[in-house]
Amino acid sequence: MIKFFPVRQETILLAINQKQLIEMFERHIKPVKKNFDKGDSKGYLFNGVWNDNEFSISLKLKIANNFIPIIHGKYMDSEEGIFIQLTYELFPATKKLLMFWTVLTLLITSFFIVLYQAWMYGAISLGFCLVNYILSIENFKTQTRKSKRMLEKMLY
Repeated sequence: MIKFFPVRQETILLAINQKQLIEMFERHIKPVKKNFDKGDSKGYLFNGVWNDNEFSISLKLKIANNFIPIIHGKYMDSEEGIFIQLTYELFPATKKLLMFWTVLTLLITSFFIVLYQAWMYGAISLGFCLVNYILSIENFKTQTRKSKRMLEKMLY
């Protein structure tokens, strides 16, 4: 099945225990609260929340980027260490924005083609739709690679 929104999943195994993982989280993830404060965030690689068996984090940024992934993780102990299942996906607001522009450009395309038989304008609108979607997906992939590198830096 083809998904409209990009998602990347992976599983990693770390040779540490849950207590050590939580210590890494405390050292490298700035807890996010409902009332956002811009307190001291030096030394943190990520913003997010975690509990006893799952977490949701995103890369700490200096400049805003809509296509940075939110990383959802679930972890469980095993004999070899700790298994972490990771899912990288777009933030909900970014999904809504991508959907809005895709639907809008498709509506404009159908407006030109169906009502006015203006095939050239319809093709231009469809081209904008495709370019916007492709650039969004590629930007997400780039930001996912950056986030993955920082996550590996934190965990290894």
